[in-house]
Order: sequence, then structure tokens, then C-alpha cells
Amino acid sequence: MVVLFLVSGCAVTGRPAAIEASAPPVGRPPVVLDTSVSGWETAAWLDGGQFCVRAQRTGRKVNASAASNFVFCDPAPSALDASGPALLPAKPVPYVAPLDPQQRKTILVGTVRGDVATVSVTMFGETATAAVHQLPVSAGRQVGAYAVWLPRSGPGRSGMDLSDVTAVIGYDAAGNVLTQVD
Repeated sequence: MVVLFLVSGCAVTGRPAAIEASAPPVGRPPVVLDTSVSGWETAAWLDGGQFCVRAQRTGRKVNASAASNFVFCDPAPSALDASGPALLPAKPVPYVAPLDPQQRKTILVGTVRGDVATVSVTMFGETATAAVHQLPVSAGRQVGAYAVWLPRSGPGRSGMDLSDVTAVIGYDAAGNVLTQVD
């Protein structure tokens, strides 16, 4: 049952089910966001109004099965379509892959606009901070993505609902708060 859920996409309360895709656009490689789980790499890209996240096996664990490569594409926040001040357009989204080996944490991936250098995310009372990685875009826009690992559950919760995320704060390179989502 878990494999079927993984392959069919990650539907989180309050957002549409993911649209599956297989590869980033030609000439624009995906940007690696996280390699902290041994044997897995999480990357992201923008393509035709979609924000895509890929979790794929790396190294010796790679095989031809579908369980080695998961791609989730959702409509990109419309605020990313234009230049503007620093902005966190939405809370980061939890993904079911890659799976934390101890199954205690889940990865959340989000987007930013503007000169945001790091993002801190709080869920179930724990805060994690990640660097923002710039995504290739055109028309002078500055768009980035980030990934954080936070607890999978809290009292009576699964960590797969956007309401479990209680704060998202974007900082500039000097550590000043630029933007936030509560």
C-alpha cells in the first residue's frame, strides 16, 4: 500500500494531488536540494508553470524499479511568475520520499522569490533551517527552493498536513528576517 501511495503522488490536505512527470526540461538540470539520507538525492526544478520535486536513489542502491525514482509536480505558486520583493509564497510541502531510515522525519520542500538565503520551518515545536538553492528561470526573476527534515508526527498528527507547519521564516545572507508565513 505504501508503494502505491508513493507512485501515485503525494496528496496533502489543502492542495491538489501531484501531477507526475519524468524529467526536468532539456538544458536545465534539476537543482540538488538535499543529500542527507544516504543513497538518496532530492532535487527540484520549474517547468511550464509546474514546480517539480524528484527523490531518486543514488550510488549502489540504484536499480530499475519505480521505487528508485519519484517525481512530484504541482502548480508553481503564481507569485513566482513575476519579479518582486522577497517572498515565501506558501508553506513547504511534505513528501513521502525519500523515506527517513528511522521513519521519524519527513522532508518538506518549498519555494521562495527574491533574495532569500535561508529558510527556517517549524513543525511540532521543532525548527529546521536550510539554505535556499537558486532555480534556473528567465525574465530576470530570482526563484529558489529549499528542503528541511522535521518530525513525522506529533500528538495525534501525521506530519503530512500543511496545518502541522506552524512557522516559515525567510532570512537574507546577514540573518535579517525578510519574509514569513504563519
